[in-house]
Amino acid sequence: MKRNIIFLNRFFYPDHSATSQLLSDLAFYLADQKNTVTVICSHQVYDNSSQLLATRECKSGVNIYRIKTTNFGRHWLPGRMIDYLSYFTGMSWRLFRLVKSGDIVVAKTDPPLTSIFSICIAKLKRAYHVNWVQDLFPEVLVSVGIKGVPKSLFAALKILRNCSFRYSDKSVVIGEIMKKKLLACGLEEKRLEFIPNWSDKNIIWPVDKHLNPLRAEWHLADKFVVGYSGNMGRVHEFDTIINAAKRLQNKLDIVFVFIGSGPQKEYIESKAQSLNNVFFFPYQAYTALSNSLSLPDVHLVSLIPGIEGYCVPSKYYGIIAAGRPLIFIGDKKGEIPRMLRVDGCGYQINLGDDKNLSEKIVMLYENQQALDILAKKSLCSFQQKYEKNRALAKWSQLVQGIHSQTGP
Repeated sequence: MKRNIIFLNRFFYPDHSATSQLLSDLAFYLADQKNTVTVICSHQVYDNSSQLLATRECKSGVNIYRIKTTNFGRHWLPGRMIDYLSYFTGMSWRLFRLVKSGDIVVAKTDPPLTSIFSICIAKLKRAYHVNWVQDLFPEVLVSVGIKGVPKSLFAALKILRNCSFRYSDKSVVIGEIMKKKLLACGLEEKRLEFIPNWSDKNIIWPVDKHLNPLRAEWHLADKFVVGYSGNMGRVHEFDTIINAAKRLQNKLDIVFVFIGSGPQKEYIESKAQSLNNVFFFPYQAYTALSNSLSLPDVHLVSLIPGIEGYCVPSKYYGIIAAGRPLIFIGDKKGEIPRMLRVDGCGYQINLGDDKNLSEKIVMLYENQQALDILAKKSLCSFQQKYEKNRALAKWSQLVQGIHSQTGP
């Protein structure tokens, strides 16, 4: 059955940020299945505030409506709130004009709390409503210690968020712990669906270290590379990594490479400025992700414990698509440690345990066989569970089956 599906998210093609790429994969896939697909997004690009996109476009069968919004950016909280409100205003008006009875509205969580606005319009127009939950707000803000916002406001926003989820037909979560968090908030299990995020084997694949052009370009050909790739955000922890690098300064063949950017990059650079085994490189082009993610012999992923269940680092899927093992720094009861235990493609280290981290790195440096086994398990896990087409097929089933399970 052909369906009319409207997606809501701040960023979409040609933007290559994580949530945008996931949405682009799904929207184009559903359009290729002859569904009528519409995306309501902003006219901005995540990492280039000066680039503004056309407000109306049709790409590969997907109708794109881009809302003109303010552009105060991510670094000033009041300005970010204004950016969100300007998107909510334009999005709500466009959605009200487009949605019809029986349509499916899928609201992502960028901006946060989009569902509070979209559920009202969906119910008014007798449309189905689905939440695609990448992050749980406002809990994420509380966990990272955002100050200056009254606790009563956080409580009110959580109540409104939960209410919008309860009245939705489905909420798709990307982690098992996230699912438990929402069950604890009073959501019915029958309205929750677990579909993990994914990576694309045609975009990211393993590149042999001896054939990787970045190793020669960055003078790392003979090094054992410990990598951190992606956003250096507030939900991540870096002191353990830097302290491990200090412990390994005398191991001249082991280097730490940070690829990407984010709010904590300057802090990391300041902590590492006296170290000769730590290097920084910018985000790489989307077409070069295979080389970039295949560069490290082992990847590092970190998450502050209080954030567990409220988000799942998307970099995990790209790392295993590149066939690389990883060491997770954070809560052993977290989502990624759960996956590591099941998939067997890496280790978990507690925050602050730089001694254990440095010992694990040295062990992998000295034991190529152990490293190869973890790498093979990483790629196998990706192919069996997290390859794009597997997840998209689950989404297709959800979209086609939603009308028979619930009613608008």
